Amino acid sequence: MANDHTIDVQQARSFLTGHLGIEPAQVVQIGEGAWSRCFGFSCDGQALVIRFGQYVDDFQKDQLAHAYATPDLPIPQVLEIGPALDGYYAISRRVYGLPLEEVSAEQWMALVPAVVAALEALRMADLTATVGFGGWSADGNAGHSGWASRLLSVDQDTPDQRGHGWRERLTRSPHGAAAFAWGFDLLKKIVDDAVPRCLLHCDLMNRNVLVDGAQITGVLDWGCSVYGDHLYDLAWFEFWAPWHPQLNVASLRSALEQRWLEKGYAPENKDTRLLASYLHIGLEHLAYHAHLENWETLAAIADRMRALAGR
Repeated sequence: MANDHTIDVQQARSFLTGHLGIEPAQVVQIGEGAWSRCFGFSCDGQALVIRFGQYVDDFQKDQLAHAYATPDLPIPQVLEIGPALDGYYAISRRVYGLPLEEVSAEQWMALVPAVVAALEALRMADLTATVGFGGWSADGNAGHSGWASRLLSVDQDTPDQRGHGWRERLTRSPHGAAAFAWGFDLLKKIVDDAVPRCLLHCDLMNRNVLVDGAQITGVLDWGCSVYGDHLYDLAWFEFWAPWHPQLNVASLRSALEQRWLEKGYAPENKDTRLLASYLHIGLEHLAYHAHLENWETLAAIADRMRALAGR
């Protein structure tokens, strides 16, 4: 059975030829993530990409996310989605650039204004046509009534989850199991629904932001996107900072806070909201890496979560 991790260039070319009725040019694999594999190609002079994966809802979210595109938040347009090779495909317009986390320290400093602008475009996105907190589905709505419910659902391990079984595997790491119990108890004490409801990406690294010079050229892969506290996307950069030492995240926070000051905006209860975000990011990734049985990374995440909480 072909799936997102076994499809090769020849299979992608064969599918495209049958689907388009002509043989595409320049078919090449350009990316692979946890849930999909991506190939670039050209057709009728257009530069396009096709992704293959098992989760059509990720592609549907990418298609809906284009409605939030602005010059500061460039989101490629998904042109079509359908079944393919025992899974699904999505064809999108191609954008070019270097993954954000691969830039040099010098280029990062030049990019900080663009990253600030993108974070502000996310914060200010118009969500009035949608409801709910947490991960949103193909209808644009999310299922949690509040932010606290969304964050505390990190404790769940149910059969419908992609990483189902993580809790049993987590017990194989005493360090990880103890860290999860500690972090979840602290999260329950501090989490609050008193946050603005904003559009979040929740994965602004991992080759999901492409850049060229001082500009962002594309914000990709909206499968993890949720509605909730905009501070979460800042917390994401801060949580993963040790993994990307060339990115001066302190300069990003300083520039973002300066932008808020210029706009007369001051997030209430900022430190506690950031701590709740750090804890959730850590807990979610303890579960994820327990599922993968990646014990070394799991231990590093547990240490990072405690360090950010000052414990």
